[in-house]
Amino acid sequence: MLDTKCKLMVAALGAAFALPIAAQAQTNVTIYGKLYPDITHVNVTGATPAGSSVSSLSAAAKTTNDISATSMDSPNSRLGFKGSEDLGGGMSAIFQLEMGFSSDTGTLSTANTPFSRNTFVGLTGNFGTVKLGNMDTVYKELGDQMPFLGLTSGNFMSTSTVLSKPTFTNDSSSSFHLRRANSFYYTSPKLGGFTALADWSPNETVGDATSGVYSTGVKYENGPIYAALAYELHKDMFGGSMGTIGGVGSITGSSTAPVIPAGLSSKDSAVRGTFQYTFSDGWKAEVDVANLRYTESGQTAAGKFNTYKHNTWAVGVQKEMGAVTLVGSTGMEGAGSCTLTGGIACNTAGLNARMLNLGAGYSLSKRTLLFAVYTRLSNDSSAVTTSWLNGKAVDGQDQSIVAMGISHSF
Repeated sequence: MLDTKCKLMVAALGAAFALPIAAQAQTNVTIYGKLYPDITHVNVTGATPAGSSVSSLSAAAKTTNDISATSMDSPNSRLGFKGSEDLGGGMSAIFQLEMGFSSDTGTLSTANTPFSRNTFVGLTGNFGTVKLGNMDTVYKELGDQMPFLGLTSGNFMSTSTVLSKPTFTNDSSSSFHLRRANSFYYTSPKLGGFTALADWSPNETVGDATSGVYSTGVKYENGPIYAALAYELHKDMFGGSMGTIGGVGSITGSSTAPVIPAGLSSKDSAVRGTFQYTFSDGWKAEVDVANLRYTESGQTAAGKFNTYKHNTWAVGVQKEMGAVTLVGSTGMEGAGSCTLTGGIACNTAGLNARMLNLGAGYSLSKRTLLFAVYTRLSNDSSAVTTSWLNGKAVDGQDQSIVAMGISHSF
C-alpha cells in the first residue's frame, strides 16, 4: 500500500514538473547577433571660413582646423532574442528583444540602455501582424533596402545619411530614418505580392493627444522585384526650429531642454519611393527617391522658421562573384527652398551634400566576412551633414573615411 502511494506521489510530481516543460517546448526561442568592428581612418577638411556667407538656416561659419584620426569602431553590433508560441487557430504570439553595443569596448549603445534596438511583443495570424514596442518606423523599414556588405543604417556608409534628413542640422528631430518608442505597428497579410504597413508612435505629451509620429506604406515583392512607397508624418516634433536653435528657429533653450513658445505647432512629412531589382547574374541595383517637408505655424514674430523642403536620392549596386562581393552607392541632398515668417527673404545657398561609397567583401563562410570600405561625403558651404560616427561637421566640412574590418553573424 505504501509503495502504491509512493508511486502515485512520484507520478503526480512528475506530471506537475512536466507541465512547464511541455509549455516551454511550444515556445521557439532564437539567440542571434552580429559583430563588425573595423579599423577606421578619417580625414575631415574644408570648413567654410569664419565670416563667409551661409544659408539663412545654417549656423554662422567658423574657422575650424582639419581633422585626421584613426580609431576602432563597431557600429550597430547587436545581440538579440526572438521567438514565437503557437496559440492555435493559425495565430501565434511573437516577441523580440534586441540591444546594440560596441564590440570594441563592450559598452551598450544609447547611453547604456539595454534593448534599445527593435524590441516588441505581438500577435500574428490570418489578420496580419500586430506589434507593440520600440521599433523602426514603416518609412525606415521599407526604404534603403540594400545593406552595404550586410551593414545597415547606423554606420558611416549608409545612404540614409543623405536620404532622410536636411543638411543644415544634425539634430535627430529632423530625421525620417529612426526607431521610435511607444510604437503600435500593423502589417497586413500579403495579397498578390502587396503588403500594407502602418505604425503610430505617440509623443506622450500631456494635453496633446495628436503629437507623435505616423508612418504608413505599401510594398510589392515578386521574384527579382522589390518596390515600395512610404510616407511619414511628424506632428509637433519641430524638425525645423530644433535644427536652428540660436538662429532663425522659434524654439529657444537647447536640444535637450527646448523651450517651445505657446501656440507653436509643426507638421514635418516625407514621402519616399524605392525600387530594387535582382539580376540572375549576381547583380543587384536599387534606387531611392524622397521628398522632405518641414512646416511650422503659430509664430507671430518676423524672420522665424516657417517652411523648408528638399529632394533627396540614392542609387546602389552590388555584384556577387563567388566569395567576393563588390558594392557601390551614391546619393545627394538638394539645397531645396525655405520661407521665414513675416515675408523675410530666406535662402538655401550652399545646402547641397553628396555621398559616395565603395566597398569589397570576401566571405570566409556564410557568417564571416572580411571587408574594406571607402566613403566620401562632400558638403557645400552651408551644409553640415555628417557620416563620421565620432564627430559632427561644421559648415562646409567634407569627410573621407577608409575602414577595414571583420563581420560575423550568429
